[in-house]
Amino acid sequence: MKILHLSKMDTGGGAADGFVRIHRALHGQGHQSVAYAIKQDRRDVPDLVDARRLLGFFQKARWGLGRIWAKLSRLYLKPGGVYDFDAEANYPAEPIIRHARARSEQWDLVVVHWAGAFVTPATVREIAEALGARVALWQVDMAHATGGCHSNLGCQKYRTGCGACPLLASSDPKDVSSVQAERRARTWKELGAVVLAPSGWSARQAQDSLTLGGLELRTFPIPLDLAALKPAADPLAVRRALGLPAGGRIVLVRALDPGLVYKGFGLFLEALRILDEQGVALHVAVIGDRGFMPAGFRHIGVTELGPQRGDAALAKAYQAADFFVSPSTNETGPMMAGEAMACGRPLIAYPIGIAPDLVEQGRNGTLVEPVGDVVALAAAIRAYAEMPDDELAARQRAAADSAGRIFSAGYFAGQVQAALRR
Repeated sequence: MKILHLSKMDTGGGAADGFVRIHRALHGQGHQSVAYAIKQDRRDVPDLVDARRLLGFFQKARWGLGRIWAKLSRLYLKPGGVYDFDAEANYPAEPIIRHARARSEQWDLVVVHWAGAFVTPATVREIAEALGARVALWQVDMAHATGGCHSNLGCQKYRTGCGACPLLASSDPKDVSSVQAERRARTWKELGAVVLAPSGWSARQAQDSLTLGGLELRTFPIPLDLAALKPAADPLAVRRALGLPAGGRIVLVRALDPGLVYKGFGLFLEALRILDEQGVALHVAVIGDRGFMPAGFRHIGVTELGPQRGDAALAKAYQAADFFVSPSTNETGPMMAGEAMACGRPLIAYPIGIAPDLVEQGRNGTLVEPVGDVVALAAAIRAYAEMPDDELAARQRAAADSAGRIFSAGYFAGQVQAALRR
């Protein structure tokens, strides 16, 4: 297969990490995979192209001035979350077409990841038609399913084409979210685009949306490097290396600003307070942003490991813990759910994103209902904190077995190849 990828960035979150993992997996399976980003930070990824370097002098000037003008013209819009404005995505099609054609005149697939502020649907159309390729939309959270927002935060207007967008504090039914939703829906339908969803939850949201409803849909998860993300031969040695206590139960969680409500870290902190009041002994290993863990716990210990870059570092964090908690209430993944299970760590999560596809209740993890319930989340965490050793070990083995079946690069490449058969 000959596959071209478009993504705004290659670092900075799950969407960027997923983009790189997909590209690496296809490249590693022997397919001609070339990836383009306008924010390139990684230098260790083969055939990952900084799209800015492809621009000529006048193209770069026009691109930069266009972005400045787009930002100035929307100063009155104050999005309440992550939002994509097509007006900022003024990167031209010609440099990518030229660069891709230098490698091959014809391509099979153009995969659009989170490309906000990079390319518009019209630019994607131009690239795909010039290269004779089909368009695939990788469903990153809800970025393709709405008129611009990355996460709908419970808003159901994406089903009918957006408008009067609450993230924009808009009362106009024909605002930019409505215009973009209609434009995207029309373009993707005319191109016969295929939606690639990494979870059943994400697939259902795609089916329900105005922009993606009616398009061909395939569901399969982002591949993982199973050679790096695997159970440890000696978990105690990993704990010592990370400065974690050798005894007692350790839960791993990713820290994020509690203001990002849909990531649910605030819910996790509330659950910890309940557990501390109940006298539950537990140690929390925290990866990601520092400074969001409160002080004052009496029975719960905390170690902030900070950001962990790369699969090898992430694997050690998972391996040192006994189980993993993902408190998100609205997102496609997170990828950390699959990573944790690949390392043999049972998952506690609300039934959103990929969690329902992964968890066999009581065997390799626990789904907590209803979504957002703090008391139920605390009860699930306590159950693992106090679970007999043999039962926990069985769940850890089951987690690794489950993940190994569906996260391989070969399985992913086969699913992408099937998407080319119209």
